[in-house]
Formats: sequence, structure tokens, C-alpha cells
Amino acid sequence: MIKKWQSFIDILEPWWTLIGAPVVQEFIFRFIPYQIFIIYGRFYLVGIVSSTLFAMIHWYFGWWFVLYTFIGGLVAWFVMVNYGLLWVIILHSVANIILLKFRVLQKLKTNHD
Repeated sequence: MIKKWQSFIDILEPWWTLIGAPVVQEFIFRFIPYQIFIIYGRFYLVGIVSSTLFAMIHWYFGWWFVLYTFIGGLVAWFVMVNYGLLWVIILHSVANIILLKFRVLQKLKTNHD
């Protein structure tokens, strides 16, 4: 049973990384904060808080990756505010493609275990 479950996860993981995670995470960490920014202002505060929260959900890859995702979150915040949700999802997907291509996430998981 465990092998079947692991096989399913192995098939699903690239699709989640390339499509699911960017859509879900950008909606939660960029689009919702953007709505708060529209109502209350505070461009920098909302951007820093949402980027910090986004970075912290990636803690299991290690502190180097938390820093990387925080900076990436700030870039994504700028893209969200200036270009919209679709472009920030595309940016996130492209970043994940690069990470998968160079097997960065697998190396980080291995080193962190």
C-alpha cells in the first residue's frame, strides 16, 4: 500500500510544483494581500508580511531556501501589484521549472533530511 501511495505522489509532485502550488500560493500570498493593499494601502508592509509568510511555509527546505523564497516573494509582490495574478503565477511556475531542472529542491530535501 505504501509503495502505491509513493508512486502516486511521485507522479503528482511535478504537476503540483508546476501548476498547483503556483496557483494556490499566489492566490493566498499575493492576491489576498493585494486586496488588503487596495483597501488599506501600505504597499511595503503588506509586501513584506506576505513575503515573510510565503517564505516561512518553505522552511522544510532549509534556511537558505527561506531567504530565497522571501526575496522571490518580494519580486512576486511587485509583479502582482504591477501586472496581476496571471503574471505572478507564470513567474512562480517558471521559477519552479528552473528549480526542478537543476534538481535544487531534491538536493535541498536530501541535505535537510
